[in-house]
Amino acid sequence: MDVDTSDLWVCPSCRRRFVTVNMWHSCGNHTVEDFLEAKSDLARAYWERLCELVGNCGPYSIVASKTRLAFMVRVRFAGMSALSDRGMSFAFWLKRRIDSPRFRKVEHYGGDDWGYHLRVASLDDLDDEVQQWLCMAYEVGCRRA
Repeated sequence: MDVDTSDLWVCPSCRRRFVTVNMWHSCGNHTVEDFLEAKSDLARAYWERLCELVGNCGPYSIVASKTRLAFMVRVRFAGMSALSDRGMSFAFWLKRRIDSPRFRKVEHYGGDDWGYHLRVASLDDLDDEVQQWLCMAYEVGCRRA
């Protein structure tokens, strides 16, 4: 599910899109399929459920790198970095502080920028509360928050 990012800067080497010219990144030719290649059906179900939750917020693109899969609208707003039969680790960016015992780690990047890290160990953990957080992060990704 893609969103129009035609006005973003495109890296001439890797063809990835960024909100500003010459934004730092690691060029690479990675795909979602590469990341999921050796994953089990259960691990893939975690990924598919996360995509479903993000898709409920609106259209998005997936940016694949060697170590993670990120969700992007105008900017990257969430990403998954660990995936196995035991669960999944992912994070999202918000423009405000929220509290929940479910967060494994909360990072303050400065100003009103906050990163939230979760580890889910069951498909049931990807629930309505996570849906709400991802939709708030989606608004950050749209640069509306």
